Amino acid sequence: VVYVVDADDRVLVDISGRKRFLPASTVKVFTALLALEHLGPEYRFQTRFFRSSDGLVVRGTGDPFLVSEEIDVVAAALARRAAGARFAAMVVDDSYFVPGLRIPGVGDSWNPYDAPNSATAVNFNTIGVLRRDGRIVSAEAQTPLTPYARELAATLDFERGLRFRVGADPDAVRRYAGELFGAKLRAAGVAVGDAVRAGRAGDDAAPLYVHANSRTLAEVLAAMLESSNNFIANQVFLAVGAAVEGPPATLEKSVRVARRFVAAHPDLAGLTVVEGSGIAYENGATGPAMTALLRRFAPHRDLLAVRHGTAHKTGTLKAVATLVGYLDTARHGTVRYAIALPGGGHARRWQVVEALRRNL
Repeated sequence: VVYVVDADDRVLVDISGRKRFLPASTVKVFTALLALEHLGPEYRFQTRFFRSSDGLVVRGTGDPFLVSEEIDVVAAALARRAAGARFAAMVVDDSYFVPGLRIPGVGDSWNPYDAPNSATAVNFNTIGVLRRDGRIVSAEAQTPLTPYARELAATLDFERGLRFRVGADPDAVRRYAGELFGAKLRAAGVAVGDAVRAGRAGDDAAPLYVHANSRTLAEVLAAMLESSNNFIANQVFLAVGAAVEGPPATLEKSVRVARRFVAAHPDLAGLTVVEGSGIAYENGATGPAMTALLRRFAPHRDLLAVRHGTAHKTGTLKAVATLVGYLDTARHGTVRYAIALPGGGHARRWQVVEALRRNL
């Protein structure tokens, strides 16, 4: 598939343009637009902390960028607000996402792209380790090696370095998040016990601290589009569904929101989205739908990576190599294109872009 239109939607190239194809990670452009429309570019994910009878409760809302450096900011704030307090345990409340959440296309491997989505997730639900002098150590100076991380790494086969997802079991996700929060808080001088438990603060409990991520949604989306991170994309996709239809977040809610958005914009007909990252083979697109999506996304095109002179998004699955974006041409101004080639066509898609540049 090669489908190209100009600023007035005049078709310049149409090679099987209306043939349905697997969009792969180019779906992330749709996820980004959906989030910008429903949440706004200045939206910031929040994480709340509560004092409870059995510890310090952390309640997440799906923040995809609750990374070690962000937790340092949390720890400093809680050190001021909880001076002199002692907490028996870290209590992880992940109820903002429905239990047992499964994303189509996400497998059971230990690869980071199979990281599970969860309401209270740290470091993209992944762990990085190194083997040094016979010992397993953290791959990141800013991330302490927690007991769970050490135990899990010891079961995996690697020689030097490895980044892997946390276990898909919700208990494993909670344990790693709780252990990392506890370690960071103790380093900041907050007295927190080693235990980690699942739990919730009372519905009428007043938060001890509400943390808004230092990254705006626009910044999160730029990072997501640049790295093509599937975990971030589906955290955002799930958060949109919860924002529109109310928590807990479910895949079904987000898919309904996506379908309504497509139905409300007939030029997007031909776009099918069953999850937000593009990893699922049930997603689908056509050339006209993707170039229409790019027209709607144009005010935010600066969020896209630029390579070979084109603001773009790539997509890669075993069956397909895709590319969509904006290209400045000599005779037709800025054009929008959608390219889908058989799997293995990673280099050829850039050759197509260069051919478009020369001939348009």
